[in-house]
Amino acid sequence: MKIKPLIFIPSPRDIPEVKRLWHIIPFDKFIVKYKPHLEAYNLGTEFFRRNTKYTHFIVCADDLEVTPEAINHLLNDIKKFEYETICGICNVDEVSKDTYVVQPLGCDYSRKGPLTTFEAWYHKEDKPKLPDEDIIEVGYAGFPCQIVSRNLFEKVSWKGATGQGNFDWQFAKDCYGLGVPIMCDTRVKLYHRRQQQYDRVNAYKTGDGFPEGYSFLLKSF
Repeated sequence: MKIKPLIFIPSPRDIPEVKRLWHIIPFDKFIVKYKPHLEAYNLGTEFFRRNTKYTHFIVCADDLEVTPEAINHLLNDIKKFEYETICGICNVDEVSKDTYVVQPLGCDYSRKGPLTTFEAWYHKEDKPKLPDEDIIEVGYAGFPCQIVSRNLFEKVSWKGATGQGNFDWQFAKDCYGLGVPIMCDTRVKLYHRRQQQYDRVNAYKTGDGFPEGYSFLLKSF
């Protein structure tokens, strides 16, 4: 299987520990800076849709430390098992380092967004405890380096569950409706800097108080 991924990064923040990794990841990255959430996703998905040389769409948040090794590991999973979508795991935030942004099967997809209570997430030790298996199927993942095949990309809505956000939740709902499993490689552990520059996140959803946004393609080396 020949794979040529495009990494999409919607980015209201400028976190040095995250941005430095963008320049060493050996794949093209389409980065949308300082645009409202919905507009950023519209730009990213439209760019991928037009540029058919790319086979997989990878969503990476701008507060997530994603290494070349992590992406290559997930791409190898796809080559080996031909998954339509797969992701890694990451901490919910800097305080809850042993709580992960993935949830077990059995989510209530009638909700407008995922449950965010303690018992909704997988944990290192607490219940529900993250299974010991290397690769598991999950009910929801908060886009911890989410890789999506072009085939699946064209079938899901990319509209967001609440108009301005919750694209990861809508993606989970769409996958459930399509009967496509969301796979998660628990060996791919990423660090989530959720609380850094968090004041930009609410502004990001509406565009209020943001500098003029722009987008660009950061080519691989």
